[in-house]
Amino acid sequence: MKTSILLPALRAVVGDWNYYVTTLTFREVASLVRAPDEIHERKKLADWIQRSAIDKHASAISTYLQKTPQRFLGSLIVGVYGGAPNWTPVSVNVPEEDGIAEELIENLEGRIGLLHFSGAEKLFAIDGQHRVAGIKQALLAIEPDDTLFEDSLSAIFVAHDPKTEAGKQRTRRLFTTVNKSAKVVSKAARIALDEDDGFAIVTRRLIDSHWLFEDERKYVLYGSTGSLPSTDAASITSVVGLFELVKDLHFGDPDFAKERPDDPAIEQHLKYCVAYFDELLRLIPEYQDVFVKAKHQPGHYRVPERNHMLFRPMGQRTFARAVQLLLSRGTTLADAVAKLANAELYLQNDEWKYILWDPISATMIVNKVLMAEAQLLRLTGNPLRTKASGVKLDALLASKAQ
Repeated sequence: MKTSILLPALRAVVGDWNYYVTTLTFREVASLVRAPDEIHERKKLADWIQRSAIDKHASAISTYLQKTPQRFLGSLIVGVYGGAPNWTPVSVNVPEEDGIAEELIENLEGRIGLLHFSGAEKLFAIDGQHRVAGIKQALLAIEPDDTLFEDSLSAIFVAHDPKTEAGKQRTRRLFTTVNKSAKVVSKAARIALDEDDGFAIVTRRLIDSHWLFEDERKYVLYGSTGSLPSTDAASITSVVGLFELVKDLHFGDPDFAKERPDDPAIEQHLKYCVAYFDELLRLIPEYQDVFVKAKHQPGHYRVPERNHMLFRPMGQRTFARAVQLLLSRGTTLADAVAKLANAELYLQNDEWKYILWDPISATMIVNKVLMAEAQLLRLTGNPLRTKASGVKLDALLASKAQ
């Protein structure tokens, strides 16, 4: 925001939120309301939130607004970042002859007022990002004097303390609570904003804190799936792939994803994930070449003739699962990574054909992670997770030998 605005508003309370209900013209929505890009440290992570939230619906809403005289849009929930709305109650005077009971008038006190923004605040859509984007697209497509600019919709304003992680956390939780109640939230959106799923929290913090995932390095693909396009030579994994890996590395509390873990548990798993990547960077020569010495891009080790497990998201999950199992048996992290690093990790070789790599189509096999884990453990002389996985692996190896 750059200019001061004053809006008529109702003040209300739900749970531990104070909120304010008002209306905004489409012109005000387009000029004032941003996407939720102020609640993550990494800019690319913030941009990804915006894309995952709005891209699918914005064009359809724009067309609807321009072509439908009976148009209507639901309310926005708008977060206030970098300040708090200044709300001033106003008195309600009703002529005595109207016959309105005095207690009804008293009930309005403290509920009707004026909402003032100084212009220093940043407003972003917690719920309704696709409506905001659709409005902006529609206004760009019409003449400046079109009456659509003066259409309005209701808006609910909430505010958090931007100086504290707790304040940002409240806003992220409100985003996922509102959207989970309204519609199915994509995995991408949950990873980006969920404050109850411990794995989503750790994934975001890992991206925000580890140097490997800094924006300028471009090693993380911000997409909606766990796979990497064949044309992507720069990324080592995607956000969704990293989320799955963070899950694979975890052992302990089975409810880590269901109810928000306590802060020590989150911090412990984050430290473990950071240490895991540090050990890979220390012990895997190909990681040294790419990430430390900068001799190659990740794609150098993702080609049919030089196809390294740890440069493929599914291979990374296989390795992480095996590390997790060894740690659960008492092996140290450094020893677990070192032991598994001694295996054949190039997927074009016979050990991995038809397990993780299809040599005919030259593509990854993504539905055999349990057997891939079993093969990696077997190649390094470690007992398998279950007898059943060994039986399935033997049957697969027997079938490919025929």
